[in-house]
Amino acid sequence: MEIDKKHLKLISMEFRTIANRLINCNHQTGMDLLKKFLAYIDGNELISEYIKGFVNPEDFSPAEPGVCYISTGDTKNEEISFTYQYLKYCSITFQNYYRDMAFNYAREANDAVKEFNNRIILPFVNYIESYLTEIGIRMGYDEDVKYMINVNGGTTQVNVASDNAIINALQNNGVDLEQLKKLISILRASVPSAMTEEETELLNDSIETIQIEVQCARPKKGLIRTALAGINAIKGGAEFAAAVIAIYQFVQPLIG
Repeated sequence: MEIDKKHLKLISMEFRTIANRLINCNHQTGMDLLKKFLAYIDGNELISEYIKGFVNPEDFSPAEPGVCYISTGDTKNEEISFTYQYLKYCSITFQNYYRDMAFNYAREANDAVKEFNNRIILPFVNYIESYLTEIGIRMGYDEDVKYMINVNGGTTQVNVASDNAIINALQNNGVDLEQLKKLISILRASVPSAMTEEETELLNDSIETIQIEVQCARPKKGLIRTALAGINAIKGGAEFAAAVIAIYQFVQPLIG
């Protein structure tokens, strides 16, 4: 598939947003968020082709409800293969995230869900995030160059697309960048102290995307909306919420 770095950032933000929601779910919201998480993976060519390269039916056998796994595999290949097939099986076969999947991971319902997510979901998410980060590093720094991404058996090749002869420069469209800079400073000053590493990465990527897009002659509304959704997904106090609203109001004229 052909992709530029802006599109890659959009995919990364969307994935982090849905993955973060699943990792921080409770016993009531888990199954619904799991289905949304898997639907995003299956519907995104860049991620789904990567996962398919590792899937081996021999790595997974149908599981009974309430099974507690100490390990999902001895290698990266085995972990990705098992986890994806297990989650797909659970989303189709089971009804209750806590009772059918997380029950034996801890005594209390939400503690059990948290431990299940840390042991099963988080490593799988980390593999996908590392894959997306690796593609970004191979792309370099230019936002507009299109690349052809080829995934085969978990191995990724990144090449400049053959039709990428012209690179369009960013243009200032009259946005008050100094005001935006102040709003972002206020936002950063009000972030919750207990933010996870995933939330910090999501916040930084979202802010960077907004900063880039507001300077474009034709800002991409979808990118800005996704960035705003990523910031809004982070749980914070009243000051943080007010700072998010201020940034939304600032970019609202650009997204309609």
